[in-house]
Parts: sequence; C-alpha cells; structure tokens
Amino acid sequence: MVRKFSDSIRQSLWAIMSCAATFPTGNAAYASCLSLEDKQAESSSMPDSANEKDSVRVAELDEYTVVSDRVRKEVISSAPVFNLSNERMKTIGVTDISDALHRLPGLNIKDYGGAGGMRTVSVRGFGANHTGVIYDGIVLSDCQSGKIDLSRYSLDNVGGLSVTIGDNGDIFIPAKASASAASIVISTMSVPAPNDSAWHLTAQFRAGSWRFLNPYLKLGKTLTKNLSCSLIGEFTHAKNNYPFTLHNGVLVTRERRNNSRMNSGHGELNVRWRPTQASTLDGKIYYYDNDRQLPGAVVLYNPVVNERLRDRNFFSQLTYRNLSLEKFSFQWLAKFNWDASLYHDENGKYPGGVLDENYYQREAYFSASALYLPSDKLSFNYSADYSYNNLNSNQPATVEVKPRRHSILQSFTGKFKNSRMQAMVRLLWSVYDNEVKYGESAKDESRLSPSASVSFQPFWSLFFIRASYKNIFRMPTFNDNYYFRMGSVSLKPEDSNQVNLGFTYQMPAFSWLSAAVFTADAYYNTVKNKIVAIPQNMYIWSMMNLGKARAFGMDITANATFHLLRNQSLVFASNYSWQRVQPRTNPADPDYNKQVAYTPQHSGAASISWQNPWADVVFHATGVSERYGTNANLPVTRIKGYIECGATLMRTFRFHGYSLDLRFDLLNIFDKQYEVVVDYPMPGRSWKATATFEL
Repeated sequence: MVRKFSDSIRQSLWAIMSCAATFPTGNAAYASCLSLEDKQAESSSMPDSANEKDSVRVAELDEYTVVSDRVRKEVISSAPVFNLSNERMKTIGVTDISDALHRLPGLNIKDYGGAGGMRTVSVRGFGANHTGVIYDGIVLSDCQSGKIDLSRYSLDNVGGLSVTIGDNGDIFIPAKASASAASIVISTMSVPAPNDSAWHLTAQFRAGSWRFLNPYLKLGKTLTKNLSCSLIGEFTHAKNNYPFTLHNGVLVTRERRNNSRMNSGHGELNVRWRPTQASTLDGKIYYYDNDRQLPGAVVLYNPVVNERLRDRNFFSQLTYRNLSLEKFSFQWLAKFNWDASLYHDENGKYPGGVLDENYYQREAYFSASALYLPSDKLSFNYSADYSYNNLNSNQPATVEVKPRRHSILQSFTGKFKNSRMQAMVRLLWSVYDNEVKYGESAKDESRLSPSASVSFQPFWSLFFIRASYKNIFRMPTFNDNYYFRMGSVSLKPEDSNQVNLGFTYQMPAFSWLSAAVFTADAYYNTVKNKIVAIPQNMYIWSMMNLGKARAFGMDITANATFHLLRNQSLVFASNYSWQRVQPRTNPADPDYNKQVAYTPQHSGAASISWQNPWADVVFHATGVSERYGTNANLPVTRIKGYIECGATLMRTFRFHGYSLDLRFDLLNIFDKQYEVVVDYPMPGRSWKATATFEL
C-alpha cells in the first residue's frame, strides 16, 4: 500500500511538471496550477484508502459538470503579485515588453525611444538596481551596471510575465531569486508535452513603421517519450528614423531621428529530458546580438552623432528537479553567462578622433534547493547559491584592477497555509567577497535579511487582507566601485525596507460577469546608504554613500470580463499608481523632500477588449503625470505628462489543424509627442502588422 501511495504522489507531481511544459500554451496551463509545494501537500494529504480497491458494490450515477472560475493567484498571494499570461497579453493588446510592464502597477520605466532604445524598470521608487529579472527560473545578472535592459527580450516566446513586490509565494526557488526588492519573472513557452509526438511550427512575420521588420521561427518536437526540444530564431531590423517636432524658442521645425538603425538577432535552444517519471532536466542555450547606432540626445544645431553600441550575450543553463520522495523535493541549477558591451564613437574631441570602450563580463552560477512538506499545511525550503563574477575591459582603470566577486547566498523559508490564511517567513544570509588583480578591492560584506508576509480571509467570500515586510540590500556594482576617476571601493551596500498593507477581492461569477478581480495596496519604503555621484570639482566626481530616500504610495488594479451576447464579451483591465519618492539626505539640500527625478506621482493604464466571432478589437491607453529631470525639481527640468493611446485588430483562422493569426496595431493614435527621458523624443503615430502561422 505504501508503494502504491508513493506512486500516486509521483504521478501527481509529474502532472504538475507536465502542466508547466504544455506546448504551445504551456504557461497558460501552468498559471492554473498550484505552486509545487501546495500541490505536493494536497497529494500527501490523501488517505491511503484512496489507493485501495473498493470491494463495496458500486452504482453508477449520472454525470454532472461543475464549472467554477479559478481563484487568481494575485488574490490569495500574501505579497503583491501581478501576472500577465501569454493569452492575457493578446487579449488586452500588449505590443512589447515595455507595453506589458506599463499595464502593471507600481512600475516606472525609463525608455530611450525606438525599437532599439534601452529600457530599465524601477519598482515603487527603489531604482532599477533593486529590480531583479528572472528568466526561466534563473536570475539575469549585470555585474557592471546592475541594470537589466529589457529591450533585449521580445514577447513572441514569452508564455507569462509577472511582477512580485517583496517575496514570491512559491518558496521552491533559488536564494538569489529572493535577493531583490522586487522581481520581474519572464517564463518562456518551452517544449512539447511528453505525450505529444507531432511537429510544432510557429512562423511569424511582423512589419511596421520606419522599416521595422521582424521574422520569427519556432520549431518543437518530442523526439522520444523522455526527450523534447524546441528551437527558436528571430531577427529584427529597424531604421528608426521617426519624425519629431523640435521647439527652439518661437521657431518650430519638423526633424527626424538620425543614427538610429538597429540589427538584432536572438537564438535559443530548449531541451527537456525526463529520466524518470518524477524528475526532469531542462537545458537552455541562448544567444543575443544587437548591433545598433545610438541617436543620442537632441541638441540644438548639432544633429550629427556617430555613436554605436554592440551588445552580445551568451548563456547556457541547466535545471534539474527530482520529486521522487514523498515529503522531499530537490532542485539543482547551473548557469554560465558571458556578456560583451562594445561602444564606438567618432568625434574630434578624442585623441585620434575615435573612442572604443569594450567591456566583457562573465558569471558562473550554481544553486541547490530542498523542499520539505511535513504536512499539507506546512512547507519548508532551504536554498544555497554560489556565483562568481568578473569584469574585463580595454579601459585603463579596469585593465589594471580586473575586479572579481564571489557571492554565497543562503535562504531558509517556512510557509503555513490553510483554507483561510497563508503566512510565510524567510531569512536570507548573503556573503560577498571582492577581489582585484591589482590595487585595492571593494569591501567584503555579509548581511542577514529577514522578510515576512501574511494573507488572511476574514469572510467566506474571496476577500483577503494582506501585509508584508522585507529587508534587503544591494551590493555596489563594479561601476560604483571601480569606474575610472569616479568609483569608490569604500562604498557600503544600499539598505532598503519595504512595508505593504492591502486587500484583494474576487467577485463571484454571474451569467453576465466573470473574472472580476480588484486589488489595492499601500506601501512605505526606505533606502539608506543610497549611492550617489557627488562632484568634487568641475571635472572630478566620486561615488559616495550620502543618500537617503523614502517612498510611499498606493497601487490599485481592477479587471473584469462582461459577457454580452453568445460568443461575445468585453474584457476590461486597468491599473493606477500614486507614489511619492523623496530624497531625505539633508534638510538643507535643495532636493530634500522633492520628487525623485523621472518619477511621476500618477501613472496608470486601461484597456477594453471586444471579443467576438469576427475580429477582436482592443483599445488601450497608458499615461503618466509630469516629472522632473533632476531631484531639485527645477521648472526648467519639468517633463510634461502624457497619455498614449493605441488600438489592435485581431482575427484567428483555423483550418485542418492549422491556425493563422492576423493582427494590426496602431500605436500612439493621436500622434502625441512626449519624452520619457529628457531630450530623447519618443515615436509618434506608427503601425505594426503581424501574421502568425501555427502547425
């Protein structure tokens, strides 16, 4: 009987992993699954008699189907979590990663414009360095600047995107995944299911304004009953010479962005091997290459720019999960990452008229995790991570220093969950050891970072009250420590605290209304030892721990689906954020209690989608209030607020097992000219047309 029970456990857990691997809508299926520890606890709580043959006489009853809406993860989570599945992004007309993040609350996006413009994200005023990006379960890293450029990642292969503020409710994760104030989780659509022997082909071509061309191809196949793989390739070309209006006093002229061309390519191989029914080994090989011109800031009477940047990134990663034991599960991860940033500028101010700055960084990363479930209500996880980073460059300071960093992170997490409450506590122990080949190295650091969260259902309806706290810090980057003439090896880590209090509510379904979900959260954050650049004289600046900052605000979301006539519905999605992010270093400073640069007080997005048998129609809008280009909030640095509107028309044709999706997007319908970063005008009215064939 015990053996039968263990087999049942393995089969249940295998179903969960298969759910995560379903192709091509694997992540949509995964979104409907419970987290691994929840599902395992649920299976463990089954009585032994459920697996025994019943000798009692059986009478067959009529079959009935009970339909109920799934409880959304963001409703029961003890910390703010906001999810966008692949199908959800299509429904609300999302066009790219930047647009997807605009549809989520609490995020502030720096966008330098155009198809090749850099995009970084800060959450609730913490800054981009405090935002972790997790790609298929493993954290992306940039030891040089600490900021991840999200323009590198397209939505074509993304099965789901989510933002977690604080701690993730899924505790079976690496320690590094909990080492940021907030995390953006990108899950790709992986490989075919084990019982699917057919070939899967996705061929897509997208074209748009200003010579935007983007072919994409994906091929997937289950080679044997235990081995599946998928191969992905895409290329993007864009001229990016979009027009904009230039104001010079009373003179108004129509100009075009120049030196903006980009050519980028991305290839990816995913493999899943199932050595046993209760274990999987996932492998990924990834390569990205972007050769782009940099348009630079708009400067009066000097439109000539000759800057170029080539970004190259290669990584390979392995993830092994073993779920064969009744109460224990294990996970091992390994990754090697290589990244190159090659900058070239031609200008007479340089000796020889040319400046070349080349940076190369490498990372070796290993992680092991163990999940223990003593009962269906309790779960514990221990994770230990090790990573090694180094940076090389042709610049004098880096060539002489050759910085290296060893990082050891350990986390212990406990979680309690019953029918009306969910609570989690976590301790993260971080150790950083810095080395240089020549000269003085940065300080070594070690910290203990606690966090806790709880969600409680006071009534029987799907109404939850939640509260969370997290202490976390970020190490100075290699630029902070060693940048030529500016870096300081004596810097302390930035230390942050965040407190969140909110509620969530999911309305019961009616014949005319379903999936109505509301969330509201208020928060208070502080950062001390903030790293800022301080001028020593007109020519020399240095990095110092002089800054303190606080942020408080509110995030609200509302989503609902209204059923109209047969096969017709309206899908409404919206979010609103209010935030005050203030420097608090010295009351005598001119920027004390002002709004931090580039942070709007008000931001939000809304969309309405009409789903029907003919062609789905979506209208969406995003907007932010005014911002300032400096912390002093000087009137001359004021950046106007904006509302950008777009529309999408989609139709799917199905025939003989094939499907053809046709989509047309009209962006910035009213040709609104605005800036996210000072002197970097964003594109005006544009269009994109997409055709996707699936076999």
